[in-house]
Amino acid sequence: MKKLFVIAIIVGGLLWAKKHFSDKPDAPRTPTKEEVIAEQIGRTAAARGLKVHSSAGAAATDTAAAAAALTATVDEKTASGLLAQIQNMLHKQDAATTPEEKAKARVEKFMASWKQGGTSLNDAAQAAACLWSRGVPFIPSKDEIEDAANGFDRWRKEKDLFVEIESYSVGDATHRTDSQRGDYTEVDVMINRALYRLGVPDKANPIFWTF
Repeated sequence: MKKLFVIAIIVGGLLWAKKHFSDKPDAPRTPTKEEVIAEQIGRTAAARGLKVHSSAGAAATDTAAAAAALTATVDEKTASGLLAQIQNMLHKQDAATTPEEKAKARVEKFMASWKQGGTSLNDAAQAAACLWSRGVPFIPSKDEIEDAANGFDRWRKEKDLFVEIESYSVGDATHRTDSQRGDYTEVDVMINRALYRLGVPDKANPIFWTF
C-alpha cells in the first residue's frame, strides 16, 4: 500500500508537470497549492533517481488509473523516506500559527518596545502603545494613536508600572474563552522581577490584566 501511495503521488506530479509544460495557458495565473506540491514531488523523485514505467497499453488519462497500471523500481527504504518528505512538506504548508504563538509574539514585541520607550514620548513608546492597543506597531490615525497612548498609560498605572522597565521575560501562554472578554490567551510575564499575567485577545483589542 505504501508503494502504491507513493507511486500515485509521484505519477500525479509527473502527469501534472507534463501537462503544465506542454499546454500553453491562455493567460498567466498563480499555481494552486496542489500544483506546487505536485511539482515539488516530481522534482524530489527526479533528484532521487526514481524510475517509473508503465505496463503496455496503459492509458494515462487520470492519476488513479495510471497509478494502478504502473510499477516503480523503488525499494522499501527509499519509498518510506520519500513518503516522509511528502508528509513533512504537507504539514509545513498546512500548519497554522496557534493563538498562543500569536499572543506570545505580540507580547514579545510589545515588551521590547515598552522597555525601550519607557515613560517617554519617543517612537518606541508610541509603538508600545499601538501594540498594546491593536497588536500592530503603528496605527494610521492620529486620534487613535492618542487614545492608545492614553489607554496604555492608564493600564500600566493600574499596577504601578508607569516606570522604566529594567527587565522582563515572557513565559507560559494558555488560551482561554470568557463569556465577557471572548477568546484570549493568558501570558505570564516577569516585569522588573515580579510576575504578571496579561490577557491578549484573539482580535486586535487592547491587552488587559488577568492577575
